[in-house]
Amino acid sequence: MPENLRKKLVSFIKAFKIPLIYLILSTIWIFTSDAFVENLSNEPKELTKLQTIKGWIFIFASTLVLYFLIKRDREKIEESLSIEKSAREQAELMKKKIAEEQEKTKMIIEFASEGIFIADENGQYVNVNPVGCRMLGYSKEELLQKNLRDLIFFDESAPPLALDKLLEGETVTVERKLIRKDGSILQAEIVAKMLPDRRFQGLVRDISERKYTEDVLKQSEERFRAFFFSDVIGTFYGDIFGNVYSANDEFLRILELSKIDFEKYKIRIQEFTPEEFHILDEENILRAKNQGSCQPYEKQFITKNGKRIWVLVGFVIVGKSKDEILGYALDLTKLKEAEENYKHLYIENEELLQRLQLHLERIPLAYLILDSEFKIKFFNPEAEKIFCYKNSEVRGKDPYDFLIPESSKHLVDEKKRRWLIGDMNANGINENITKDGKIILCEWYNTPILDENGNLVEVISMGIDVTEREKSKLELQRSEQKLRALASHLQSVREEERATIARELHDELGQILTSIKMNLIMMSKQVLQEDESFDKAVFENEINSMNEMIEHSVRRLKKLISELRPEVLDNLGLIPAVEWLIEQFITRSGVKVIYKTELKNLNLPKQKQLNIYRIIQESLTNVLRHSKATELNLRIIETENRLNISIQDNGKGFNIESLDPIHSIGITGMKERAISFGAELKIQSTYGNGTTVLLIVPLDKN
Repeated sequence: MPENLRKKLVSFIKAFKIPLIYLILSTIWIFTSDAFVENLSNEPKELTKLQTIKGWIFIFASTLVLYFLIKRDREKIEESLSIEKSAREQAELMKKKIAEEQEKTKMIIEFASEGIFIADENGQYVNVNPVGCRMLGYSKEELLQKNLRDLIFFDESAPPLALDKLLEGETVTVERKLIRKDGSILQAEIVAKMLPDRRFQGLVRDISERKYTEDVLKQSEERFRAFFFSDVIGTFYGDIFGNVYSANDEFLRILELSKIDFEKYKIRIQEFTPEEFHILDEENILRAKNQGSCQPYEKQFITKNGKRIWVLVGFVIVGKSKDEILGYALDLTKLKEAEENYKHLYIENEELLQRLQLHLERIPLAYLILDSEFKIKFFNPEAEKIFCYKNSEVRGKDPYDFLIPESSKHLVDEKKRRWLIGDMNANGINENITKDGKIILCEWYNTPILDENGNLVEVISMGIDVTEREKSKLELQRSEQKLRALASHLQSVREEERATIARELHDELGQILTSIKMNLIMMSKQVLQEDESFDKAVFENEINSMNEMIEHSVRRLKKLISELRPEVLDNLGLIPAVEWLIEQFITRSGVKVIYKTELKNLNLPKQKQLNIYRIIQESLTNVLRHSKATELNLRIIETENRLNISIQDNGKGFNIESLDPIHSIGITGMKERAISFGAELKIQSTYGNGTTVLLIVPLDKN
C-alpha cells in the first residue's frame, strides 16, 4: 500500500474511531443478544419482556462505552492542548529570547570597537557596522554594494584568501592590506569564520599604529645593529661580571683577538685589564647599576700580545635583571686616525653623525662644530657645562663675540689661517671666557674638514678645560722650587750648625783644653824634675785655674747641647721648655712678650712635643729676624680635642701669595713639620698689620 494512502486511511480511521467502535459493538450485540434471548424463552410475552430488557441493557452498555471512549479522547485532547499550549509558550519565550539576542547582537555590532563585516557565499557584503564604515571611509550603503575582493589590496606579499579553511569551519586570522575609499592603505588584522547560515563574518582590527611601531622598532634595531657591528668604535655586549658574549671587529682588534679566539675561549674583561684598574671598573659598574649608565672613563687594556693601550670606556646597564652590559671602547692611541676617518665618513655619509650623536653627547670633551664662516653649528653638553651657554644660545654665532677674550684672538687668528690650508695640527692652549665672565684655559684639538677641491667645509674642535691642570703644573713647579730651596736650606743649616759647633769647639773648648794641656805638661815637668823652686801655692793656683776653665767648658758645652736639643724639654716637658724659650727670646730681642696659658704640662709623645717646640722656636726666630716687632702675644689653649697655639706679632707683615719659595724656607719647614705629626699650620699676614701663626694640634683622648 502506498505510504500516502496508508496515512490517509489511518487518519480517517482515527477521525471515525468512536462511531466505528459503536457500530461494531452494536452489530456484535444484535447478533449475540438475539440468540441469547431465544435460548432463554420461546414465549412471546417473555421474549417481548426480554427484548425490552435487552434494549435497556444495550442502551446502558453503549452509553457507558461511549462515555469512556469520549472521556478517554477528551483527556488525550486536553493533554494535547496542554502540550500545544506549553509548546506555544516555549515558542513565545524562545522568540522573545531570540529577539533579545538579536538586539544584543545588533548593539554589539553597532558599538563594537572593531569593524564587523558580514558577506554572503559570493563575498557580497550584506551588513557592516559603523566602525567598519569609518575604517574604510565608506557609508554603509556604499559598502553593501561592494564585494570583499574589491577592498583587498593584492600584492606579492598578500596571503591567499583561505576560503577552503573557512568552508571547513575553521576560524582564520590573517593580516591584510585593505583599500580605503580615498585610495590609502589600511593595515588590518582580520579574524574570519563562516556562520551557520553559510555567510562569512570578519572582525577587522586597525593595526596601522602597531605596524608603524613594529617598523620603527625594526628600523631602530637595524640602525643599532649597524652601529654595533660598525668598526667606528669597539662595541661589546656582556654582563656586569665581566663576561663578553658578543663583540664587533674593532673591539677584537683593540684586544688583538681573532674571531677564532673569541669563539674558542671564554672572554672576560678582567683578563685584559691591569689589576690597578679593577677597582675603577667596579666603581663604574656600581654607578651604572644605580644610574643606568656610567660616564666614559679612561683605563688600560692589556692586549693578547701583552701590549698596554689606553682606551676610553663607557657602558649602559640593560636587561630585565639589570645585569647585562652594552658598552664601547675607543682606542685613544688612534685618535688622530679616527678624526681623519671621521672627516671622510662625514662627507660620504652624514648619517654617521646621527649614529654617533649619543657618543658626542656623553664624550667628556667640549665638542664644537664650526661652519666655513666660523659660525657655531653644534655645541655639545660638555661644552655647555664648561662655558655655561646652551646650544640654542650659541648656534649660528661667532665664537669671537663671546668665547674668545682679546688676549687670545691673535692665537685663534693663527689657527684659522692654518685651518684654511687644511693643517691638522693647528692645536694648542688658549684662554677662553665663560658666560659669567670667568677666564679659563682650554686645550683645543682642531680638525678642519675640506671638500674635494681643498675648500674648508667646517672645523671640528674638541677642547678640555685645563685651568686646574695648568694651575697644578704651576703649583708643582713652585713646590719643586720650594723643595729644592728647602733641601739647599737644610744643607746650609746643617753646614752652619757644623761650622758653629766646630767654631765653638775650636775657639773656646779647643783653646781651654790646649791651655789645660800646657799647664799639665809644665806641672808634670816640675814634679818629675823635683825643681827646688817648686812652689806649692803656685801649683794650687794652677789647679784652681784649670778647674775654672773646665767648669767654663762644661757650661759652654751645656749651652751648645741645649741649643741642639733643649734639656728642659726632655726633663720638664713642653710648657716649661716654651717658657724657657720665651725667656731666651726676650733676652736676645728685647721684644715684649705677652704669654698666656693655663696648662702646667701636656701628656704628649716626646717626638710631638719636640715638633711643637721647633715650630714655636722657628716662629720666634722669624719674628726676631724679619718682623721688626715690638710686641708678641703667645697663647697655648687646650679645648676638648685639640691644642691651639697662637703666636701674633705687631711687625711689618708680608704678602704670603707673593712670597718667593727661596725666601720662605722657614715657613715651608714649619708646614712640613706640622703635616708630619697630623697638625695644621695657618699663617695670616698683610703688610703693616703684623703676622699670626696658628698651630692646631689634634689630641688623642683615648
